[in-house]
Amino acid sequence: MPLPAPTSPRESSYQRSITVQTFVRSDGLWDIEGHLVDVWPTQQQIAGGMLPGGQPMHEMWLRFTVDHTATIVAAVSSTEAGPYGAACATISPDYGKFVGVKIARGYRDAIRRLFGRTAGCTHINELASVMGSAALQALWHELTGDPEVQPFSIDGCHALDASGPQVAEFFPRWYRAVPTAGKDAS
Repeated sequence: MPLPAPTSPRESSYQRSITVQTFVRSDGLWDIEGHLVDVWPTQQQIAGGMLPGGQPMHEMWLRFTVDHTATIVAAVSSTEAGPYGAACATISPDYGKFVGVKIARGYRDAIRRLFGRTAGCTHINELASVMGSAALQALWHELTGDPEVQPFSIDGCHALDASGPQVAEFFPRWYRAVPTAGKDAS
């Protein structure tokens, strides 16, 4: 269901687009590719001059290659546009530090640890965050195929609370009933 109509007339002032696409590779790995673009409809001041309206101020790419456990085995980044020109792109090779990181609980903490503040690019970090959940979607069947292992998504959102009706119905083995409050223990 779309959002309700706005309550006041408005005009576009800025747009961020993030796209993520996943690919199954012939070697049994997956590529997760992300692309972030920021555009203003009017010209904007940037280092060294004015950026025409409609041109990207930020345009970054990030690719992870992941194995069947959602561990990153290769990572590459590219910056096509940044407000500080070539200086923005100098951080791209550092994103190879993602190799060895597992996309699982704690993944966003790993982004902050590896690339927080001046150790990375705010925009590539945001892209990496979005790509984590996309990678898990792409590998859903791979990561949930073992009936002996609790699916990673349980307790990952309100709909899959381990004590909720969806887990009781679709993942009964992993359902945890909440003790009823007020029962007399005697």
